[in-house]
Amino acid sequence: MMKKKYLSLLIVSAISVPSLAETNIDQMFTQGSMKAELRMYDFTRDFDGDTTTKHDTSLGGLFYYKTAAVNGISFGTSFASSNALWVNESDAFYGLVGPNHENVNRMQEYFVQGEWWDTKLKYGAQELRTPMMNPHDIRAIPRTFRGFSAYNNSVDNLTLSALYITDSMNWFDNSFVSVADAVASEVKRTTGESYDVADNAVYALGAKYKMQMDSINAVADLWHYRMDDVFNQTFAKVKLSAQMGDATLYLTPSYLTQQSSGEETAGELDTYQYGAHFGAKFAGLNLTYMYAKTGDDTVLTPWGDDKVVIQQVYQSARANETVNAVKAAYDFGNLGAKGLNAYVFYGQFDVPEDSGSDFTETDFSVSYSLDSWMKGLSVRARHAIVDFDNGEDLTDTRLYIKYKFMIGNI
Repeated sequence: MMKKKYLSLLIVSAISVPSLAETNIDQMFTQGSMKAELRMYDFTRDFDGDTTTKHDTSLGGLFYYKTAAVNGISFGTSFASSNALWVNESDAFYGLVGPNHENVNRMQEYFVQGEWWDTKLKYGAQELRTPMMNPHDIRAIPRTFRGFSAYNNSVDNLTLSALYITDSMNWFDNSFVSVADAVASEVKRTTGESYDVADNAVYALGAKYKMQMDSINAVADLWHYRMDDVFNQTFAKVKLSAQMGDATLYLTPSYLTQQSSGEETAGELDTYQYGAHFGAKFAGLNLTYMYAKTGDDTVLTPWGDDKVVIQQVYQSARANETVNAVKAAYDFGNLGAKGLNAYVFYGQFDVPEDSGSDFTETDFSVSYSLDSWMKGLSVRARHAIVDFDNGEDLTDTRLYIKYKFMIGNI
């Protein structure tokens, strides 16, 4: 019903603009553009104990269409597909497709957009790109959301943002659920507790400012998200970089706070996470040290997130956790192998003895852009090794094949 309601509103919006001549409306659609990304993924997670192997192979993609703008008004839609291949019923599903290895085919977006006076307004189903509400594109299909968003760029180098979001879809959902249901599901997954979460929307305000001071570049982000009677969160991040001869040094500190609010219908929550990335780039080599510290409760992330440390399998999130990590990445284009990139990423995750197990994770990644052979084609292989002090160790292997292309003026 909600999907039909939004589609009806889009149609009403389209026919209620009398200033649009018939020829202009025709041009709106004939001068639209389409982009697509075909994806074939294979993810496997093996455990050294009794836990069932998780494995999915998926074939599908993302298909986006957007009309040309007339009087500042345009329409957009997208379709997402992830279909199971080579299913082994003895394997648990990984999350590339739905539970029980079900295919996922859904409308990813459908929205009306208006752009006037340096302001972009969008209403309907849409992908969002904000720190704590984003596509979190780590499976076959990104997350997506439904509601209203506004972005203003009236002031040079400053972007002001506002959101009012009622629904979301996870990576392997076939339909939208309320943001309340998404919170309840995430709390159940992380704590095992079930709550009747208040059915309230999320609204958020954000600001991003870019500045340059001599040889130093800086980008500052500040966001506040509110969900009445559930929880509030504030996120701040600054990206600093400076050129030192042929090298680039960078520092990226961030700080997140989360507190339950009102009736606390998702349970009591009062935590934080702070940390930083510090690194240097030189001659294709990128070295990074990362540090993260989390407060008394596990960080709640039902809609995508920007945690300090995000590795292939685990991220900095547990209560009272300290994470130290190092990453070494290299662009082999400096040696003549254009499009070839690789990294090694090691993290140490520590918690108090009475609250869980310490563990380490080591990630390896190799990616290769095949633009010189077929523009838009790329392949990637990743492998992670996770060793727990107490508990099952595991390995995680992920293979990706992507092909991106765009069609304009269709």
